[in-house]
Amino acid sequence: MLHLSPHIRPGGPSPAAPLAGAALVLALVAPRPAAAFELWGTGPLADSSVQVSSDFELRYHQNDDTLELFPDREGVLDYFEQVERINLLLTRPGLSVGAQLDEGAFFANRYILDGEEVQERPLYDPAHFVSPWDNALVRLEKVYLEKRWDHISLIVGDTYASFGRGIALNIVKNTNIDIDTSIRGAKLGVQAGDLEFTMVSGLTNTQDISQDNPNLLITRDIAHMVTGLGLTHYAVGPVQVGAHGVLYSFGRAEDRQGQDIARYSRELDAIVSGADAAFHALGVDWYVEGDLFGYRSPELTQLPEGEDRLGYAGYGSATLYPGKATVLIEAKHSLDTERVNAFSTPDNWEVANIPTLEYENVITEDASAAVNSNDISGARVRVDYAVKPGAVVPYVSMAAFRDRETGGLHFNRSPETIGHGIVGAQLVKGRNVLLINTGFRMDRRDDFARDGADLMFHLDGDLQFPISDTDSIEIAVNGRRFWWGNNEFQQEDFLEMNNAVGWHRGEKLVFLVYQDFTDNPVITTTGNIPLVTAASSPEGKDGRYLYGAGEVIWHPKTSSTLRFFYGAYKAGIRCSGGQCRSLPGFRGGRMSWQTVF
Repeated sequence: MLHLSPHIRPGGPSPAAPLAGAALVLALVAPRPAAAFELWGTGPLADSSVQVSSDFELRYHQNDDTLELFPDREGVLDYFEQVERINLLLTRPGLSVGAQLDEGAFFANRYILDGEEVQERPLYDPAHFVSPWDNALVRLEKVYLEKRWDHISLIVGDTYASFGRGIALNIVKNTNIDIDTSIRGAKLGVQAGDLEFTMVSGLTNTQDISQDNPNLLITRDIAHMVTGLGLTHYAVGPVQVGAHGVLYSFGRAEDRQGQDIARYSRELDAIVSGADAAFHALGVDWYVEGDLFGYRSPELTQLPEGEDRLGYAGYGSATLYPGKATVLIEAKHSLDTERVNAFSTPDNWEVANIPTLEYENVITEDASAAVNSNDISGARVRVDYAVKPGAVVPYVSMAAFRDRETGGLHFNRSPETIGHGIVGAQLVKGRNVLLINTGFRMDRRDDFARDGADLMFHLDGDLQFPISDTDSIEIAVNGRRFWWGNNEFQQEDFLEMNNAVGWHRGEKLVFLVYQDFTDNPVITTTGNIPLVTAASSPEGKDGRYLYGAGEVIWHPKTSSTLRFFYGAYKAGIRCSGGQCRSLPGFRGGRMSWQTVF
C-alpha cells in the first residue's frame, strides 16, 4: 500500500525543524534595520561592531521521475530543498573575526510504501557526516581571525590567496559559479617600505553545502596541502617585480576518512615557482609573468614512478592609449600547466589557472577543452574607441590560439588552430543603455579533410530604456549557433538562446520573464514548455527544448533582496574568472532572501 501526498508526507529533518524553518523565514522577512551595530562597553569588545548577513533559499524541485510500481503518479518525487548561509563579521581596530555557517535540509523527501519508510534521495553521506537529522545538515564552513599591526597582518583560519595572474596559485572565492574554496591554515603579510611579503599555508576547505546548486549526497571534501610564498618589490627603478613559489601535496580518494594534517608528512606532488613584473614605459602599461611547474607523483606526470615532469607558462599584456582608443594586447603559452588541477577538478574547482583570453559568455563543451588545454598558445587584441567617452564606445576583439592537445576533454583528433573575432559597442544616452556583442569562432583541425572544423556564431546584448520617470524596461538576448566538425563520436549541431525581459518598477521592484531554448542533445535536462519541431525527439528526448520562467525581485532596503522564481532553466557550462563548471538545470519554484543587518 502506498501512502503519498505531494504536500504532506513524513519527510524533513524532524518534527520541530519545519516549525523552526518557518520561524526563521518570518524572522528574516520581518522589517529590521539593515546595518552593522556596535557593541558598547569597556571590556574586550569595546569599540567593536558586528555585521551579520543571511542568504536564505527555499527551492521546490519538480521531478519527472516516477515510482516503478506507480508510473502514472506524477509529482511523487517532487521535493523541497532549503539552504541558508549566515556570515558573521566582528570588527574592532586591528582585529576582525569572521564565521560562515551553512545549513541545508530536504522536505517532502520520504514516503511510506507497504508500511516501510523510503527516503527518496540522501542529502548527505552518513559515512562522512554525523547529523541529528536524516534530511538536514548544519556546517561551520568558514571561520577566521585576522590581527593587524602597523606593518604586519596575520590571518588564522580560512583565508584565500592568489599570486600574480593566478597561474601558480588562485584559490579565491568565485560565487558566480558557486565556488567557495578556502585555505584553512594561516596567512602572514609583512609590509616593509617598498617590500611586501606574503606566506600562506594550510589545507583546502571546499564548501560542503552548495548555496545556489542542488545538494545531493554531500560527501566530505578531500583536503589538499598548499604552502605558498610571495615577495613583491614596488620600486625596482620604475618596475614592480615579484617572485612566488607554491608547494602542493594532494589528497587521494583513500584519504577522505584519514587525518588531513597527514598531507604535511607526505611527499610533494607539485612545486610551482614564478616571477612577474609590471611597469609603465613608452606610454604603455606592461605586465609579464613566467611560471615553472614541477610534477613528482605518477598521477600527475603520467610517467613511471620516480620520473619527474616539467611544465611551464608564460603570460604577457600591454595596454596602450593612443588618442581616444584603448588597445589591450595579451599573449600566453603554456605546456602541462593543467596537470596541477588534476586532483581538484573532480570536485569542480581549480587550485590555479592561466588567463584564458576567451570570451567566457559563449564557452561550450568544445571551447572548454581549449580553456583547460595542456598545450596551447594564444593571443588576443582588443581595441576600444571612445567616440564619445562613457556614451559611445565601440570595440573590436580578435583572439587566435594554437591548441596542440588532442586528449582529455578534446573532441578533435588532430591539433587545431582557433580564430575568434568579436565586435561590440556600449551606447549610453541618459537612461537609454545598449550593450551588444557579436562574433564568429572557427576551430580548424589540422587534418581538415578528415576532421573539418567547428564553427560558432554568437550574439548577445542588453537594452534598457525608460518608460516613465521611475520605470524602465530591460531586454537581454543571448544566442549561439554551433556546427561540429567530424568527430570520432559525432555530436549534433545545435542552437541555444537565453533571453529575458524585465520591468524595473522604480528602484525597489523588478518583474522578469525568462526564456531558454536548446536542441543540444548533450544537455541532460528537458524544458517545461512542449515544443515539437522537425529536429525534435532524437533518441532519448521528447522534444521539450523550451524553458520558461518568471521572477519577481523586491528590494525593501538597499541591503536586502527578496526573490520569487518559478519555471525552468537548462543545464550547461558556465565560466567565470578562468574556471568552468557544468551546472545542472532546474525546474520548479524558488524563494530567496538576502539581507545584511
